[in-house]
Amino acid sequence: MDDPRRTADPLSTNPSIFLRLNRTERTPRELAWAEFRARYAPVIAAFAKRFGVTSHDADDVVQDVILGFYAKSPTFVYEPARGRFRSYLKACTIHALQKRAGAARAKKTVPLGELDPAAPEAERAWDDLWSQQLLRRALEQTKAQYNDRDTFRAFMLTAIDGKSPADAAAQLGMTLASVYKARARVTEAVRARLDVLSAEEG
Repeated sequence: MDDPRRTADPLSTNPSIFLRLNRTERTPRELAWAEFRARYAPVIAAFAKRFGVTSHDADDVVQDVILGFYAKSPTFVYEPARGRFRSYLKACTIHALQKRAGAARAKKTVPLGELDPAAPEAERAWDDLWSQQLLRRALEQTKAQYNDRDTFRAFMLTAIDGKSPADAAAQLGMTLASVYKARARVTEAVRARLDVLSAEEG
């Protein structure tokens, strides 16, 4: 099996995705925007919901952030030395939440919820959700490496679902030693993927 640290798709890096967002060719540009939305919309929506925003309003917040970045993308340059993109995206999300909350109060409509995204816990919430999203992507990418599905399932059952190795072995028809070996191999691969993704996302 190839080392995921060497086989990570170079097109998945942030500098590359930002370049592709502004390609003149329509299809590559649209694919890049679809990838951008798939990558970041779950974090934005989950962050909004963490502060009491409804699912409908969370979708609107995602739209506001994506459209806002779309407007700025022609002049946006990703420079890791100037700060992490995750921090920039969090600031954009907080701004969108505050703008909608202010508009709701001004119109005397139903408020978005008890919302204080600038509070210290907002940073912890954002980091927690960001980490969850990275783990989800790392799991998806790692799963794609394995032709033997039972190897990955043994890892998921024991490391993620909390089953004992003995129960997993019985469920999958594997030996106990094989389950332990599978969990160790996949755990190492997931950690490698997380290292790659963390370096890319900043």
